[in-house]
Amino acid sequence: MPPIEIIGIPQSNFVWATRIAAGEKGLAPVNLPLPPGHAEVMALHPLGRIPVLRQGGLVLAESRAIMAFIDHAFDGPPLMPRDPRAGALAEQWVSLIVTAAEPVLIRQHLFAYLFPGTADGRPDPARVAATLPALDRHLAMLDAALAEGFAGGAAFTLADAYLVPILYWLRGLPEAGARIAAAGHLGGYLDRMLARPAVAATVPPPLPR
Repeated sequence: MPPIEIIGIPQSNFVWATRIAAGEKGLAPVNLPLPPGHAEVMALHPLGRIPVLRQGGLVLAESRAIMAFIDHAFDGPPLMPRDPRAGALAEQWVSLIVTAAEPVLIRQHLFAYLFPGTADGRPDPARVAATLPALDRHLAMLDAALAEGFAGGAAFTLADAYLVPILYWLRGLPEAGARIAAAGHLGGYLDRMLARPAVAATVPPPLPR
């Protein structure tokens, strides 16, 4: 079988999520660390986004499609429940994490630190403060979802593969890190997830400062 490549910088939460999913299946895909918009990525993804999976003649864009392929094409424990009810609930949490929580926690709060847009390159305190009400709402939602041990349930699913990278990057920030430490479940959950071989083997280098 041709080797699997996952294309995209490893610090991307979506790239990391696909690599976690692959690791849970016992796979160790090659990571080609290209940024979004790179010429090679533009040739593979219609919008030049990451991640992209390549295996022989197969090219797949978008993390959810990549993870579905990994789940169904390879042996190993299922990454989403096959029972219709449980599967739908897991998809609910995938959607809530990707479409509701991620834009607030990563695109707004984390990016206020990574891409401050200030003359001196320092984060704008007002911009950071403006993200905090939504940060609190979404962290509270996620903390409650972890009551059974995993994202929305009692077993690992792709919702967890999406959630771990988000919490990992947030924990390094002052406001989010303090909230994660004070939450009932978030900090302990992240520590447990980081001990899973598929997660530990794919922890990326630090974010650029």
